[in-house]
Amino acid sequence: MLEALQFGVACFFAIFPIVDPFSAAAMLITLTPGDAPARRNEQVRRAVVFMTAIMLVSYFAGTYVLGFFAISRAAVVLAAGILVIRSGWTTLTGAERLTPAQREEGVHKVDISYTPLGMPLLAGPGTISVLIGLSADARGVARHVAAVAAVLAVAVISWAVLRAAPAVTARLGISGEGALAKVMGLIILCVGIQFVINGLAIVAPTLIASPPQ
Repeated sequence: MLEALQFGVACFFAIFPIVDPFSAAAMLITLTPGDAPARRNEQVRRAVVFMTAIMLVSYFAGTYVLGFFAISRAAVVLAAGILVIRSGWTTLTGAERLTPAQREEGVHKVDISYTPLGMPLLAGPGTISVLIGLSADARGVARHVAAVAAVLAVAVISWAVLRAAPAVTARLGISGEGALAKVMGLIILCVGIQFVINGLAIVAPTLIASPPQ
């Protein structure tokens, strides 16, 4: 039970920084100028439901899809690590989470709940990579339950932060948003490096045991 709890906490701290609802809150305000609070909150609700569905499907189906193509667990973990490192580095260096084209499209869309808010802003390639990597590392029902609990906790907190987006962005300010993004980027980068270490640890015994050609 303690091991499952530790795994659930690790899942939460792996997923939450890459979802990063605080920077998503600032983007939400940018993409919904003039929207009434009720209208914005409805879009937040749909976006979080969509994000949660993507995360759960990625966690439970991702490894099976990759297994269908005979991709090893080590390859899954290493690939997830590389993608997460890229995402962390992008966040750390201050790059925008949405491309200029995605931002322009979002400003003119009537409903941004599914795209770009739900995906790729909240549940983007980095989030999906983390969940597939965690799924590949999980063993046993208790760990899977802990991972699902972590996903739901991230969803609830993201919903609360996004509903309070005007207050959150006003409180943080531009400097606070930038500083928080750097912290999140560093955590994401560390998560990606840990995935790479885990993947190499899986591969290393096989490489050592392989006879020289």
